[in-house]
Amino acid sequence: MGDLAERHGFYGASGGVEGGSETLLVADTTEGWVMHFVPYPANNSAVWAARRVPDDEVAVVMNMFTIREVDGGDPDNFMHSANMLPVAIEHRLWNPIGSVGAFDFTKAFSDGEYAHKYYSGRRVWGAFRLINPSLKLSPEYGDLRLDAPYPFSVKPARPVAARDLFAWHRDWYQGTPFDVTRAGDVAGGPWSTPDRYGGGDAEASLPGAVEVRSIHWLPYDPVGV
Repeated sequence: MGDLAERHGFYGASGGVEGGSETLLVADTTEGWVMHFVPYPANNSAVWAARRVPDDEVAVVMNMFTIREVDGGDPDNFMHSANMLPVAIEHRLWNPIGSVGAFDFTKAFSDGEYAHKYYSGRRVWGAFRLINPSLKLSPEYGDLRLDAPYPFSVKPARPVAARDLFAWHRDWYQGTPFDVTRAGDVAGGPWSTPDRYGGGDAEASLPGAVEVRSIHWLPYDPVGV
């Protein structure tokens, strides 16, 4: 997949707020990988990186890159395009001189959260709090791209079952300050529903309205077990 993108280019939905990049989750019965693509128009190619999800962990991806350090010396767990570092250096996205630690793909190539702060990070936190509550991760952070407040993946509190996957997708931050079904929460509408509908230009004036995206993006989602 990566080789095809490098040779033939990768063309994302550049006309939308998401930009032209994309994340693919690739898995079979033995392993799972997270793969990020960035179009590179200079030579109609692409920049990409992939990281293997540890067998005993769960990764969460919410409309933003999540791969941080890319260890080129560990091909069993990391892969990347040959042009990853040269492109980052050429466009001043990364300076190898004086850099501490491994190359951070998200910090270099991501544009951060689109739409508004908490658009992606709050949902990452929401999922991790269910996957392993003992981690006590904070829902607050400065800059999701620069600060890297959340890990790439975490060990679940217990073995993951199909019912857990459905429960995570149905979540709307129940029992947290971001639950819009609480009485008096304007963001929940007159019926205190977790279903979110676009409120137009005035929505941004509602406390909490732009910070919460309850339930999953779509009314249905495929779950492979």
